[in-house]
Amino acid sequence: MSVRWMRTAQIANSKFMEAIAWAKETSAYCEKKFGLPKIHVWVDSFGALGTIRWTMDLPDFAAVEKAQLQIMMDPDYWKLLQKAVAAELFIDGKAQDYISREI
Repeated sequence: MSVRWMRTAQIANSKFMEAIAWAKETSAYCEKKFGLPKIHVWVDSFGALGTIRWTMDLPDFAAVEKAQLQIMMDPDYWKLLQKAVAAELFIDGKAQDYISREI
């Protein structure tokens, strides 16, 4: 079985380039630090403007849980999040996580 994790967030007005740079920096950090598969960063071309998405394919739900635990326990990851909060890159309350399984 294969699963895809996806997080979406809404970029704050006028913060588009900064949010994309932060998203790529944070994704690269997580890939390297935790040995994760490629984390893809997407921006929607249609629909709600300024929607950014991260996706990562993992072998199973256990791998998703392991990755989430590693990331959430890492103080340097939290520093990266605080950097985004301080810069007001994203709209509060608009982030969502999804996990889909391949059929």
